Amino acid sequence: MKFTLAGQVIDPKSVGYRSLGFGEALAIAATPYELRISHSELPPDFLDHADSFTAQCQSDDLAQGFIDIPELEAIDYPGFRTLLTSHPDLAARLIRDYLYFDLFYSLFPNSVGLDVVINDITDLYLQEDSIIVTGKTFAAR
Repeated sequence: MKFTLAGQVIDPKSVGYRSLGFGEALAIAATPYELRISHSELPPDFLDHADSFTAQCQSDDLAQGFIDIPELEAIDYPGFRTLLTSHPDLAARLIRDYLYFDLFYSLFPNSVGLDVVINDITDLYLQEDSIIVTGKTFAAR
């Protein structure tokens, strides 16, 4: 995993995320970030949660009688590891729209001793075997 802040690599242990007010405009200075994480570095707890999400989508769709995410239904609700390799655009959309907090929670468990806090996501996409997330941060102190 590589976390860069305004082009400089920083220790991911010093990064947190804003759980309340995520994505809201900042009245303080913001700094751009880029997070790159290879598929092999994704924490097992995130992948397990993402698998549970796709399975729950299938259950909900059957119970409701309509499909919330037609692209997921069209490929028969595969596990998330399959989505990453076979349907990267859909995997990126699911993270961006539904699973971003789960990803941040699994990658940035520290809540003390932080230098920066992720405020938002500007873009999230998959490139080869990596997930790339960009957005803005603010100083923790």
